Order: sequence, then structure tokens, then C-alpha cells
Amino acid sequence: MAVKTIYIVRHGYRSNWLPEGPYPPPPTGIENDVPLAEHGLEQSEELSEHIAQLEVKPQVIFTSPFYRCLQTISPTKKKLQIPLYVDRGLGEWFKKDRDVVPTPASNGVIGKFFPGLLAGEWEDSVIPSKSGESETDIFARAHAFWPVFIGHVEREFPDVETVILVTHAATKAALGMNLLKFPNAREAIDEQGTMIRNGSCALDRFDCRARGQDFYGGEWELVTNGDTSFLTNGEEMNWNFQNRFEAGSDADIRARRLTAAAKGKLE
Repeated sequence: MAVKTIYIVRHGYRSNWLPEGPYPPPPTGIENDVPLAEHGLEQSEELSEHIAQLEVKPQVIFTSPFYRCLQTISPTKKKLQIPLYVDRGLGEWFKKDRDVVPTPASNGVIGKFFPGLLAGEWEDSVIPSKSGESETDIFARAHAFWPVFIGHVEREFPDVETVILVTHAATKAALGMNLLKFPNAREAIDEQGTMIRNGSCALDRFDCRARGQDFYGGEWELVTNGDTSFLTNGEEMNWNFQNRFEAGSDADIRARRLTAAAKGKLE
């Protein structure tokens, strides 16, 4: 048996996205490891309700080690009672020009904040560069991730056909575009100019249509693109690589607010 369906979800609405503070410090003390806003926690509950009603449900969860991703998927893990593992290959994209490139918390630290959540240790598929990544680097990281990750899953869980990955906007886009065999994460996926949608708590579904001799010899289809129909407020904070700022960063939020002021509303 092999993996046939992959869900990829972006984390929920971050606390530092709110129009006004005060903003809570990162619980782990790690820069950029911010928690969800109350709105993001509500989105996480809505996500769990939606996933619980899917005809094809995930059997195992793999998540980025950042706090907001663990918060996002905790209600789903509890509702479905399925194992959850951390894979640092799903971590955030940090540019090379940052003053500090954050190193996420260890599983030991994560376990103190989320007792009983992790099923155990999982060998990271890839490790993001500690000196930051260019756009080309994050795409290459995602490209390297898939064959290692799927191979590991199919060895460890031979009966599992469906998994869900919890990550960040840039990583989600890069992972999806690699599954679809595009050469980069900036291209439209069809002649209508459609991009992979990466709003907060947006959910993609990819189905395997054909297996190959190696991973990229197969064929994956994007069945659901950034679904947010289950969220009360629908799509919020969509991001793609056309945005020159890191997703959800202070610079990103400032740019959104300037745009919103011109348009009369925040996206």
C-alpha cells in the first residue's frame, strides 16, 4: 500500500497579524515563534470540524515545529486520535538577509508546551539552512523533501494512504508546486493564471494519479486548492511568492496595511 492522498494546510491567524497590540511574546522565547491569535484558535477548531467530516481522512499528521503550527493542528489530532510527528523539513522560510534566522524548539521543549501531543521522534526529511534561504533554496528544500518523506512514511506506515502536513505559506506553496512538477513556485498552475492559495488555515488536497519508478516519475493532481470555505471569515492573509516579503512578517503586515488603506480594507 502507498500514500495516495496528501493534505497540506497553512497555520491559522497569527497574533502579530492583529491590527493592534499588545502582542504576546513567543511562548518558547524563540524569535518569530509567535502563537495564534484567538481568531486563529477559532480557525483551528473550524479546521478540525471540517477534516473530521472529510470522506478521505488523514491517518497521520506531520507538522512544522513552530508553535503556531502545533496550535493549528492540535484540535484535529485530538478529534481524530491519530499520531502526530514533527518534521523540520516543513519549517518556515527565512530569508538570508535576516539579522537572526530562528532555530525552532526541540521536541523536548515542544512536549512541555503540548504534553502528550507528539507520538514520538521522527527523522527530519531535510533541515532548513541555519543561514536562511533564497527563494530558489526553499523550492529546492521542498523538492528534496518529497522523496525522502514519502519513502520514510511508506516504510514506517505501510497501511497509511492519507497524510496531512502542517506548514507555512512559502513552504506550502513550494511543496505544492514541486508535487505538480513546476520549475519554481512563482508560476500560475493553469492558463487562467491560478495560483496555489495560501490563506490562514487554507487546505490543499493532492491525489496520486500514477506511481513512477521514483517519486517524481509519478503524477499528482491538485484536487482542492487552498480551501477556506469552512472558515467563518473565509480566506484571510493569502500569500504567494509575488509578495516580496516573508509571509506574515512585520514587513508583510505593514505592506498589507498600506495597501488596505489605499483600498479601504485589509485583505
